[in-house]
Formats: sequence, structure tokens, C-alpha cells
Amino acid sequence: MQQESAPSCDRRCRSNARCCTDQLLAHLSQEGGRLTRERSLLLQVSCDLSSHFTPESIQRQLAAYGARVAMTTIYRNLPTLERAGIIRRTTFGEEQRNGAATYEHVWGRPHHDHLVCDSCGKKVEFHYDALEVLQQEVARQHGFRVAYHHLELVGWCADCAAAGERRAADPGSSHRQHACNRVRCDRPPTEEPR
Repeated sequence: MQQESAPSCDRRCRSNARCCTDQLLAHLSQEGGRLTRERSLLLQVSCDLSSHFTPESIQRQLAAYGARVAMTTIYRNLPTLERAGIIRRTTFGEEQRNGAATYEHVWGRPHHDHLVCDSCGKKVEFHYDALEVLQQEVARQHGFRVAYHHLELVGWCADCAAAGERRAADPGSSHRQHACNRVRCDRPPTEEPR
């Protein structure tokens, strides 16, 4: 593989006026690596995708660009973008739902946490200052210095919760249900999920 010229950086991918390309080049310099054609393409795709992505979705996007990159090359190079702080792996729960490693582009984008619907998979990104303060305080009390965190609140979106309540209210239902029929338990159907 030959040294590739750096892709141009989109305004969305800037943090403290530093482009994600500059960040990757600095990281590669520290690691003794170089910017290959494949890494350049992966960086471009990760910047272009506005939602969470899997290696398979990256390969589909690369194909749409007319580029052929082997899946092993994608899997081998994503950790480099992760160590550079440009992308991060999402939570274990999301990876279970997707059946694959799942990432999101974080360089130059504000920190956020996630609400995830356990029924339809809907994701809502949010930031709540009080949670950040609370997490730092808990870490301080236990002598931890937080490097990063992922917070994923799993439950049911308004549409799925309403659909679950409608099914639970159906007198023809032979069993108790809650939360869009995903989980069966002995709790009354009108009780809020825990």
C-alpha cells in the first residue's frame, strides 16, 4: 500500500479547529503508521455516515463510492481510527442488536449518551449536564479518573410503549405482556417496566 494524500475535512469533523484528518495523521505518526488509501477511504466514510455504523455498512458505502475494500481490511483498520479518537465503539447492547461491531463518529461532535428502544431499535442521542456531573462525582468518590464512558438507557419509545399498552389491554390476550410484547413477566401489564 502506498502513502495516500489526506482527505479534506468537513466542518462537522473539526474539534478545536483541528480536522479529523490532522488527528489521524498525528496518531499514525506516533504509531509509526502511514495514511494508506484504505485508511483514507475509511476516514471519509466514517465522516460521511451520520448515524451509527457497522463494518458491513462501511463496505456498502465504499461500494457506493466505487471503491472495493476487503472486509478484513476494514476490520483491521477501524481500531486505528478508534485509538485516534475519531470513532468509538458503541455499547455492547447495540452490538448485540446489530449482530456486529458498531461504531459512531465522535471527533468534532459533542459528547452524548443514548436512549435505545428495546423493541424497534430507535436511538435518541442526548446530553444532560447533571448526569455528567453525577458520573464524575461517583468516579471521584471511588478514586477513579474517568477517561471516557458510554451511557445507554434501554427501554421503550413512546410509540412502542403505547402499542404494548394497547396489546396488554386486549381482553383476548391469554398472557400478560408489557413493552411491545418483547418481554413476558408476572408484573401487571399496567405497571411501568423497571
